[in-house]
Amino acid sequence: MFKKAALTVAIAGSAMLAPTATQAADLETPLKKQMWHEDVHILQEDLKELGFFDYDKTTGYFGDITQKGVEDFQKAYSLNPTGTLDKETAKVLDKATELIERGDRGKAVEHLQKHLAELKLYTYEVDGVFGPLTEKAVTKYQESNGLQVDGIAGPETKAALFDLKKSVQKDAEAEAPNKEASEPTETKQATADEEQQTLTMEATAYTSNCDGCSGITATGIDLNANPDQKVVAVDPDVIPLGTEVYVEGYGRAVAGDTGGAIDGNKIDLYVQSEQDAVNFGKQSVEVTILN
Repeated sequence: MFKKAALTVAIAGSAMLAPTATQAADLETPLKKQMWHEDVHILQEDLKELGFFDYDKTTGYFGDITQKGVEDFQKAYSLNPTGTLDKETAKVLDKATELIERGDRGKAVEHLQKHLAELKLYTYEVDGVFGPLTEKAVTKYQESNGLQVDGIAGPETKAALFDLKKSVQKDAEAEAPNKEASEPTETKQATADEEQQTLTMEATAYTSNCDGCSGITATGIDLNANPDQKVVAVDPDVIPLGTEVYVEGYGRAVAGDTGGAIDGNKIDLYVQSEQDAVNFGKQSVEVTILN
């Protein structure tokens, strides 16, 4: 939103220079229904990219379709659904229309995950964390739809993904009996997910690629021979060895190692290099026990 050059705005019959790209998110004058405004073109472009503007072209007029698009965006991003583009909505829209990639967190990632989940490409918790599982889901979508494969949700990927979601919804409406028949299964799965135990743990990272490191875990996994293996070190009294877990921002892994400093609600994530371990530092993460 408002990433282009300065815009000309007509106010009270006179023209003035609109805020620059770095100032426009402040949005002194909210955009609302029945307004003609150059910035409405940009608003409509951004809403269209995110799947909230259901019209074939931008008009610059803030009518019913634009109002509904803003309101739906606000609902999806947990904002007050006023249908008016105020400062808070403009700020969130700015963030949502940026590239979404590995390491990002927040409502924009959560929104992306929900769409991928509806297409059965992302089958894990919608947590707003763009980790390896979300990246893999984006990559799968790009591969199957003839898009540039980079695991990053940019404008082209998001526009295609959200348009496809609409066609899936239409197909589902046309096949209402089949949808109704599948609902008990989906409800059952949701219940099973809710029953999984989730712990908030203090996470650090370690590597097998260092002086004096054998590369063999406490359960016999050879990390040097299997550098892509996702392994975490745990306190067996908290998470039994051999347990499969899902770590926020890291992905699905096996509790296959222990460590002298790993006790209680602490977890150590295996990474491939010492620098990656240093960069990870110490973080608080959500760990879901899968079995």
